[in-house]
Formats: sequence, structure tokens, C-alpha cells
Amino acid sequence: GRPRFPTALPSTPTTKLRPAPSTIDVYIDMSRRARSAPKVNVSPSVRLGLESIVEGNETAIRAMLSLGSDKVVVEGLIDCMGVNSLSAEMLIANYFSASMLGAYCRERIGKSDKGGAATLAERIAREWAKPSFAPLPAPADSKKRKEPQPPVEDAAAKRVAALAEVAAKRAKQAAQKQASSPTAPAAEPKEKEVVGQREE
Repeated sequence: GRPRFPTALPSTPTTKLRPAPSTIDVYIDMSRRARSAPKVNVSPSVRLGLESIVEGNETAIRAMLSLGSDKVVVEGLIDCMGVNSLSAEMLIANYFSASMLGAYCRERIGKSDKGGAATLAERIAREWAKPSFAPLPAPADSKKRKEPQPPVEDAAAKRVAALAEVAAKRAKQAAQKQASSPTAPAAEPKEKEVVGQREE
């Protein structure tokens, strides 16, 4: 009736010690977690909102999220929401500039562009949350176009520069005429003085 004990201990230990993970192992683990991040269930109206905010800003957003050229920008934004557990409002408030959000409010949802990034993001998210959300046409089809202004300003600047060049050439020609005929320039200033007095 005595209990029996084993006569010899097992030759190999039952628990094996695992080596500490290397930097590469940790990096691989993090990338796996990013790939296997929970996919966010985005409503159709929010997806439409993301698509509309990407339109015209694709290059900036792709660079901001370090997306490759083969990745769809909207999917990249949704993945970012999943990895960081962000709502659409938190996403655009944290990653988008106030100027970009302000332009979007003004041009695509017809709302005020006043306020900081957090205020603008809240305003945009409120619109995206509506099932009936539909963005306004892109600025290319709108009279509210703001982006084409720089080329217009450039054209105006070129015009001003051209006029300045013409004025400079005329001044040189006038100086040459004054040098060649001393009697002609004497009459011109008097006429200008008389005109100036009449205007006053």
C-alpha cells in the first residue's frame, strides 16, 4: 500500500528557455500586427467622405502616411484608423492640416472654414456621419475655386513685370531723346506741371 515514486528524474527539463527576441523579430512582430490590425467597419457615408477629402490631396496624404504607390489612399486611411484605434474625426484632426480641412469645409461640404484642425474635423465628421451625406463637386467644377489662384497671380505678376519693362524702355528712350534734343524735354515737364496743377 505504499505510494510508488519514480526511481530516476527525467533527463531533460520540462520547460525550455526561449532566447530574447532580437530587434528583427520585434520589427517583424510589429509589422505582422499592423497587417493583422482589426479592419475598421466604415459606413458608406464616411468612406465617401474619405474619398472626397483624398480627391485633390492624394499626393500630400500619400506622403503623410508614407504609402507606397500601389496602395489605395482611402484604404491606407482606413488601415491607419484600425492600427491606431482612431475614429474618422480623430484621424483627420491628427493627420490633416487646418488649411487642408478648411479648404475641404469650404469647397466640398459648404461649411465655414474658420477654426483649428480639431474644430474643422468635428464639423466634417458631423457631416460624414449623415447617411445622406454627399460632397459638393470638386473645385474644378465650382466657382469657389481656390487652388487655381496661384497661376492667376503668376499671370498678373508677369503682366506687371512686362509693364515695368515697357516703362523702363520708354524711360530710356526718353532719356536718349533728351540727350539728343535739349529743347524737346524742356517743354514736357512744363506741360506735366500744368496738368498737375489743374488736377489739384
